[in-house]
Amino acid sequence: MRRSRDPIFAPSRKKHPFFAALLVVVLFLAVTIVAFNYINNIRVTLLKQSVTIPTLPKQAENLRILHISDLHGISFGPAQSRLKDTLKDAKYNIVCFTGDAVDKNGDYTAFLELIDLFPDTPFYFIPGDEDPAPIIATPHEGDSPKAQWVQAAEEMGAIYLDAPVLLSDGANNLWLSPERVYSLDAQGTEDALRERRETLEKEADSPEKKAALEAVAYQEDQLERIRQARKQMLTGDTHIALSHHPLTKDAMENLVEFLKTDNESYVSSIALILSGHYVGGQWRLPLVGALKAPASSGLGNNGWFPDDASVTGLSYTLGIGQYISPGLGTSAVIGLPPIRLFNTPAVTQITLTTKLTY
Repeated sequence: MRRSRDPIFAPSRKKHPFFAALLVVVLFLAVTIVAFNYINNIRVTLLKQSVTIPTLPKQAENLRILHISDLHGISFGPAQSRLKDTLKDAKYNIVCFTGDAVDKNGDYTAFLELIDLFPDTPFYFIPGDEDPAPIIATPHEGDSPKAQWVQAAEEMGAIYLDAPVLLSDGANNLWLSPERVYSLDAQGTEDALRERRETLEKEADSPEKKAALEAVAYQEDQLERIRQARKQMLTGDTHIALSHHPLTKDAMENLVEFLKTDNESYVSSIALILSGHYVGGQWRLPLVGALKAPASSGLGNNGWFPDDASVTGLSYTLGIGQYISPGLGTSAVIGLPPIRLFNTPAVTQITLTTKLTY
């Protein structure tokens, strides 16, 4: 007869089915969230937003703007096919892209593929803070001071918005402009450019001098285009501004005060600002909203748990409407891992109207 090797008084081993089941549930939820988030990040949703502008010119009633922002070089399928599918039922007259087009390595292929989706629609774009500088004042390939990614976009038919553009005219005009135009000190800028040119012309010829002079010439031409547009502006005109960075209350107050001064402009108000940059907070929590906005955003508390209205969607400050795009990609300046959590990439169809909307 064989003896049992177990001690006579050995405690029996207790099984813990509850903890094993809990571990299985946690793992299942984790896998489900990861899978859901992956699927959520590779698709694009179309949002629709009506904006009431009482001064909107009659001919601009129901003008539709497709607002896109913060691509960050991401491809949604070959040749942006998934994005194309999202837009198949969208209606728009112009496209406005509010910055951060290229990826962290400077690759702008995805941006060109995006532009190619709109061969017959005016496509206006401004740079973002994570894009390469649009104007180069140092030696580089080519004769233009514009960066290659800007030139490539223009060759695709896109319009680099560096000065006001008249969208519609009549009794009242509708203007589309980069936001910085409205707070530009034209005379101070002219004086600074003249001084810069005079200094450069005294230097010996070199590639550095040539590149710097080309950049100055571009800025002088840009200033002249801004001044010519300002001469056409009337006090009753309607203005839409593109700004990569959303304007905070303090920035709005400064802008309104500047517009009241004699600044060579007939601009009395801006009806709508289109912006991006925040990518909806990048990480969003159910029932909470955006987790964080960039620390430089001026939203307080170093950007943690900002009010959702200040991070995405339509809001009004001092009577000026601002629509902040949820964006398509992920930002490196928010300080969160580069994924969108519970935050579906989105583009917005904005309809302008004089009618009250709810």
